[in-house]
Amino acid sequence: MPTGENSDHIIQEPNNTFLLVKIIFNSFKIIFSTKKISFFLFLFLSFPLSFLIFSFCFITFPLKNRVQHLEELSLSSSIHVESEHLLEEANKEAKSLLFIKCLFFFPIFLLSFFTAVAAVNVTFSVLSKDGKSTIITALRVARIRVLVTSICVYATMLTCTIVPGMVVTVFETYPIIHVIIVVFGSALELHLMAITSLALVISINEGIYGFDAIRVGSGLMEGKRVIGWVLSGLFVIFSGFLRGTMEMAMTMRMDGSDFEIFESTVVIGLLWDNMVWIFIYSLMVQWSFVVTTIFYFHLNKRDSIKCARDGGFSLV
Repeated sequence: MPTGENSDHIIQEPNNTFLLVKIIFNSFKIIFSTKKISFFLFLFLSFPLSFLIFSFCFITFPLKNRVQHLEELSLSSSIHVESEHLLEEANKEAKSLLFIKCLFFFPIFLLSFFTAVAAVNVTFSVLSKDGKSTIITALRVARIRVLVTSICVYATMLTCTIVPGMVVTVFETYPIIHVIIVVFGSALELHLMAITSLALVISINEGIYGFDAIRVGSGLMEGKRVIGWVLSGLFVIFSGFLRGTMEMAMTMRMDGSDFEIFESTVVIGLLWDNMVWIFIYSLMVQWSFVVTTIFYFHLNKRDSIKCARDGGFSLV
């Protein structure tokens, strides 16, 4: 049996499967141990956030379909005047879509911000056994850091989405290259999701923000990237399944009709029919922040132990 440093290393570095199970188990343990405040966060933050996201999707779905339909018609039209008219109509609908996005953006962003800070603060307080920092204090101290990091995260993920899309367009006539780029782009997006999730937690708990937080998150994940990928993959799979379920429900409700926008009664009906999914998604959002914080806490603790043993400096 290994002894000395190797033995310490084994203790400090559990295998990925064991650590993944431990993270998930501890996440439920923390949620149930803080059930009162977790319920408060669910009721006033994560559930309203989920409700707004679903409402946004139901309201904008017909507009998105109509814009896409008009653009496809303009491309297939052989008459120049007709094509221009269709594009003008598509631009008009796109402006309406942009206006609705702006209306929903700020409340969704604020609720996401509050949910992230509150869930991370509560989880970190339990893990560090330090209940001195309240949610209000965390919001006041970390608000600028989280805002800057969120902008950097958005810019990073947007670049990751746009660049592969542009490359795919260039190599559209080469199916093999197309598949390779799509696979590579998806893998890169999953990797960045894991890093940027850690970056947000770092911004809340540490005096680091922006691209520095993303850099530190990448450094912390060294040696445990697979766990970050698996956790991000779980969230992506669930979100993808949920998106598919929502689109199916909206398509069935449209029933082949070309609505410009759902009527309020239709939106209310869709929200009521999907209330279970709204509930589950809100739990998933809150749980994801708890899981990411536990993952960060383990990585930070491992890094601190390693640096203390080697006489070096920690990344955070």
